[in-house]
Amino acid sequence: MTSATPATPKDSAARPMRRLMRDRRFVLLFAGQAINMFGDRALLIVLAIWVKELTGSDALAGVIFVLLAVPSLLAPVTGLIVDRFPRRATLIVNDLVAAALVLCLLLVRGPGDIWIVFAVTLGYGISNAIFNAARGGLLHSMVPAELLGDANGLFGSLAQGLRILGPLLGAGLFVALGLGAVAILDAGTFLLSVVVLLLLRRTPDLVRSGDGEKGHLWRDLTAGVRHIIGDRELRGAVVALGLALGAAGLINPAMFAAVDQGLNRSSAFIGVVAAFQGAGSIAGGLMVGTLIRRFGERRTAAIGFLFSTVGLVLVIPTSEAGMCAAGVLVGVSIPVFMVATTTLVQRSTAKELQGRALTAMDALIDIPFVGSLALGSFIIQFVEYRLVYAFSALAFAVVALFVLLPRRDRAAVV
Repeated sequence: MTSATPATPKDSAARPMRRLMRDRRFVLLFAGQAINMFGDRALLIVLAIWVKELTGSDALAGVIFVLLAVPSLLAPVTGLIVDRFPRRATLIVNDLVAAALVLCLLLVRGPGDIWIVFAVTLGYGISNAIFNAARGGLLHSMVPAELLGDANGLFGSLAQGLRILGPLLGAGLFVALGLGAVAILDAGTFLLSVVVLLLLRRTPDLVRSGDGEKGHLWRDLTAGVRHIIGDRELRGAVVALGLALGAAGLINPAMFAAVDQGLNRSSAFIGVVAAFQGAGSIAGGLMVGTLIRRFGERRTAAIGFLFSTVGLVLVIPTSEAGMCAAGVLVGVSIPVFMVATTTLVQRSTAKELQGRALTAMDALIDIPFVGSLALGSFIIQFVEYRLVYAFSALAFAVVALFVLLPRRDRAAVV
């Protein structure tokens, strides 16, 4: 009598993507979130374009991006919401509210209605914060710990791919049919996402135990930040990511100077570089899971920072080929260090604290990024763009070395 040879752990880990794609629940979640994110990417750039057309003001168009970033300051509240209710139910309610919110854009008739666009944008930013934390918490419950990096990487690749495709289709639809058509499309994607989430039955999710934390609102609100700051490994990883993104924020304004002054090309060439960066980001998202299994989250993040270092150095001589190659390397680096850090936070955080920990991480890295964007816009008037790129490259290299400093490892929290 013969018996089937059981699969070894090595065999199981050899094809992580296949394991994920054989999980019907993960495939459903991935499909639903793909639909959701497509609508997001199509609408966000259109909001800024629409404000510019309504008012003729570049500054007011820029307010759209500020309003999208502001909800990161509400991380304690949005994180607590995610940790108080089952994540699937939270995603469903969030999608329904977002669909209703987006349809309010149909009320916009002229410049006097600009406040509606701003209100919807702010609400949209809050919805995105809840969406990201709830999805991260649901993934933590659904996916085996050894596949978290691969799952996060797939979502990272999806986000980067849609970052290229979504704005193109959204802008095209806006030009052809107007803002209303884009709003209806986005609302439709939210409703389709709800249908998919409703099909996710018997999915492992958050189950809260007892009411022991009642009466401690402040402690509950700050639990995510305290968890990250109080853990040496998480604190080091998130501080490193915040510093890296602070350096990255300086690059956005300098990129226009590099194209204009260095290449003597129009700003439209940035679109070409962005396409190379998008392709690199898709590749980075697909490879990050393998890197995490081989090197661990901390070293993988360092690899990502070093990719950025090399990419930024390639811009300094300023050639078209160099900038396109830099776009690829920087594109690869972003999902590598982002997914590695996110996965580390997920693995090191109890399930009932996932929402607050993930939103706290987002807030702690968004603040230096937004601040450096403003600083970069100011200093580029006085500092040669090559110096900005050189400083940022050095900063990424220093961050990579900081991440590689030895720290006490500890077991992940389930």
